[in-house]
Amino acid sequence: MNENTGPSFSFVRINLKAIIQRGVKVNMKYQKVVIGIDPSYANTGISIACDGKLQKVTSVRLSKLAKNNTERREVLNKVLNKLVLQAMHRANEVELIIERVRLHKGQVINIQYIKSVAALTSVVVDVAVKNDVHLYSVDTRCWKSQVVGTIKRQSNPYGVPEEKYPTVEWCIKQGFEQSILVQASEKKKVGCFTKSGIKYEYNNDAADSAAIAMFGFRGKRSMLKEERF
Repeated sequence: MNENTGPSFSFVRINLKAIIQRGVKVNMKYQKVVIGIDPSYANTGISIACDGKLQKVTSVRLSKLAKNNTERREVLNKVLNKLVLQAMHRANEVELIIERVRLHKGQVINIQYIKSVAALTSVVVDVAVKNDVHLYSVDTRCWKSQVVGTIKRQSNPYGVPEEKYPTVEWCIKQGFEQSILVQASEKKKVGCFTKSGIKYEYNNDAADSAAIAMFGFRGKRSMLKEERF
């Protein structure tokens, strides 16, 4: 299994001259597309929701590039920019929603975490500016309460961090288990479970991005902060 499976979100090539007539898009398949992003230096979740329906749940594995900030940014930029361009060719409106960077966790300020996530966030900003699309940020507790339905921790037999499991369970209920079920390394000891003799783990970053994308349709607009640049 891998995180790139699941319902397809394919775009077809179309005549760009047919897209713009007096500045108005025509023959669009969707009214609105929201791309949700959960930035992580090891694995950035990116999911797509169209007109209120989740269409694609995936992520970009960056763990092998963890020591190369430039290469990590380039990979994420290429993937995200391609998705945004495709969405712009198929929807009247395209939005990016990213999880807001937390400056502290509990009483601890993790400087290294802030630096790494801020670097990835800057890639999202660059893509938004380049393609002239709106970029919003949303607080973690906000999207969890309004989309997943809870901010409470939940124990589970799958090794998923308790604060992450409610979103994983929600994503599974949306029909995207195969999109977040990943075969784990045999060397992995925590954060995984065994099924039919094979080790698996749930990609909680992809699951988070799915809920963030759906916030664009289910959440209160007043809770979104537009990131202006």
